[in-house]
Amino acid sequence: MFEGYAGTSDSGFRDEVEAEQALARGQLLAELGADEDRPTLAGPAGAEAEARLAEFARHTVFDGQVVTDEARLRRIVARHDPHVYLGTFGTCVYNPDRALCRTSNDPGAGQPVLADCQPLACRNTALTPANRQALNGHLTKLEEALANRDRLAPYVRHRPEEQHRETAAFLARHAPEPAE
Repeated sequence: MFEGYAGTSDSGFRDEVEAEQALARGQLLAELGADEDRPTLAGPAGAEAEARLAEFARHTVFDGQVVTDEARLRRIVARHDPHVYLGTFGTCVYNPDRALCRTSNDPGAGQPVLADCQPLACRNTALTPANRQALNGHLTKLEEALANRDRLAPYVRHRPEEQHRETAAFLARHAPEPAE
């Protein structure tokens, strides 16, 4: 469908969109990596995300100056991509060997399929404060939906109850470490 709106794949529009998305992601990751006051990332891949962002920041910050030249940032991202993808309910610290969003025979395993993300089950998940806030908001919506659980059929009620239980347990398991 994307190709239909953009014209033929030969038009190059898709490549332009992907390049802009990569640039925006690179700028966001560079800012996140350079932020000394950023909160610690939690989750199964939180420590790995921290290490990758620190390494990426090492390549994007030079002599006290942040890289602002777009062409230079594109080269740095292409060469030193930390493979960290920020999402609403989780941040993907992409490792194709343990990604649940990809099948084992998937040819395009270079990046995650965020539409198929399973943040509560995937070991590639790290949690930013914004991710925790989104998950807590989701918990609140589930609680509101379950407020009248007696009016819901058992089959319909089961899935929101299960989601609530899994999400609450995930957040409890991966609570951020208290600051000292």
